[in-house]
Amino acid sequence: MRIPPLLRVVGDVRRGRCGLVYIAAVGRDWVPMRVRAGVTADELARRIAAQRASFLATGWSPGGTGGEVELSARDTGPAGRAAAAAWRRADGELRDVVEIPVDGAGWPSFRVAVIGANPLLPPSWRDAAWSSLSPARARAEFARWQWWYAEITAGRMGSYLDRLRLWEESRELAACRQAALEAVAVAGARPVARAASPAFLAAKAGLAGLPVPPPALEPGPVPTGDGPMPPADLEQAWAGLRVYRRALAAAIVEVNRTGPRSLRLATPPRVGEPAGDVRDPWLEDFFTWAAPYLSDGCGLYLWA
Repeated sequence: MRIPPLLRVVGDVRRGRCGLVYIAAVGRDWVPMRVRAGVTADELARRIAAQRASFLATGWSPGGTGGEVELSARDTGPAGRAAAAAWRRADGELRDVVEIPVDGAGWPSFRVAVIGANPLLPPSWRDAAWSSLSPARARAEFARWQWWYAEITAGRMGSYLDRLRLWEESRELAACRQAALEAVAVAGARPVARAASPAFLAAKAGLAGLPVPPPALEPGPVPTGDGPMPPADLEQAWAGLRVYRRALAAAIVEVNRTGPRSLRLATPPRVGEPAGDVRDPWLEDFFTWAAPYLSDGCGLYLWA
């Protein structure tokens, strides 16, 4: 399965072929946590749920199923400040009932995006990852992630992965189109002659006239592995995406040809190419990192 470059470069800043910068993972870590003595499971669950809800309200996660949320971590308006304040309160209430172990180098940590933005995993699992996890839930989720990875690297779940790849690539094209529109709007406002040329205005209108790419349904229920799934008949959907990709690429070429010299949009990613290797060394590193902490009774605390 091809890993979308927008998500797959390991590090804090993730750059895709459309010039998009993916920063949702910056500063969003899991660190091991121990629950303080006397804290009930219900009380811990309540505080974790409050922390997650306030975190999602800030817009600091990419959202596994619904795309980008409206608020931004850089929002300095009243809504952004209120969301950040609510996060700090809920986060402080959770910190009151847990302890964060320290090792020789400080707090051990791993980016949540290894699960929360991993295109090999079902969308609902990614979305659920943007949270602290109690010790019991962390162990259960960890076992599920390991099971899934073992299944797909053994060549199973191919039908589901095909549907997942179609959904991912449709979203990639939509993100590429949106980034191009935003860049063109900025370039068009510059006081340079080419920004007002009839050729550029026509190219700009052509790009703006392209609709969003054909929507692809989410891949459906996560298979349990109890039986083989029928092959996915997706050729018509792939064909529609390829046609759209060609139209978007042509519009971008025309914008680049006629626009200000400083405006150079990247061509959209190819779609419908054969699936490649599904092995993910970053995910394997996470499994190695997390296993000792979870075996020792720790949960995972969302550090944002």
